[in-house]
Amino acid sequence: MVSVTQLQYILAVEKEQNFHRAAKACFVTQPTLSKMIKNLEEDLGVAIFDRSKSPVAPTLVGKSILKQAKQALYDIERIREIVDEQKGEIRGELKVGIIPTIAPYLVPNFLASFRSQYPAVELSIWELTTENCLQALDKEQIDLAILATEENKQNYYQEALYDEAMYLYINEKHPLAKRTRIHIDDLEADQMWLLEEGHCLRDEIIKLCHLRRLEANRPLGLDIKIGNLESLRYLVQENFGYTLLPELSAIRLPAKEKKLLRTFNKPIPFRSVNLTMRRRYLKQASIQALKAEILTNTKKQLKL
Repeated sequence: MVSVTQLQYILAVEKEQNFHRAAKACFVTQPTLSKMIKNLEEDLGVAIFDRSKSPVAPTLVGKSILKQAKQALYDIERIREIVDEQKGEIRGELKVGIIPTIAPYLVPNFLASFRSQYPAVELSIWELTTENCLQALDKEQIDLAILATEENKQNYYQEALYDEAMYLYINEKHPLAKRTRIHIDDLEADQMWLLEEGHCLRDEIIKLCHLRRLEANRPLGLDIKIGNLESLRYLVQENFGYTLLPELSAIRLPAKEKKLLRTFNKPIPFRSVNLTMRRRYLKQASIQALKAEILTNTKKQLKL
């Protein structure tokens, strides 16, 4: 009979690709873990792992077993969740990945209220790029990602969270700063400061502003790798140019900097923020509780 512990051990080996690291991750000795897996293989009459390879890799039949083991553990976890839901309890661990252009502005909105409402939920928040969020979802390092991109529906399940407008943040000496409203077609690539590659906001701005053909043009001819919105703002303040800021980040600007913001004529550029998951039904109670807190504390601030 296959035990839950054996399933956990083989999945740990798959993840770590090493028996010693897997044992450490499971808080047992390597001989204990190895024996449990060996007993499982003997009971099934097949080898789950090819131990001659480095790193350790699953056999062909082992891949199928590991896939089913994941499903079995998901189902077991879901049983526990159903019981908690019937009791009206929301508890357990919830790991959330949030991209850097959202995390600093969104998390302060809901963190205190969520902790107060759901003290039994152990909330972990990781600030990761979109690519790293998806990798963490695939490796089951996080349960949920808050992204500003649409992902493959075959691999991920997404729920709309909110939309936020984009604002132009402009140097006070720039000619466009004399206008109260800007049209998206007025913007030029060689005046636009962008985040470095790997940030979805960079790609979204290029798309929104029709800058793809001019992407190689850089403000002041400089090639600067910028990883956060705060650095972009400083560059705009000190140099001739502009950038686009999402609404939540613009709301938190000091009054002096808000004078550098300009709104757009219609169509107003905006981005959509989504909850992204690998499994639709797992940890739904805590995920929906988090979603409700985010909407309650954030959507009232947004104009869209």
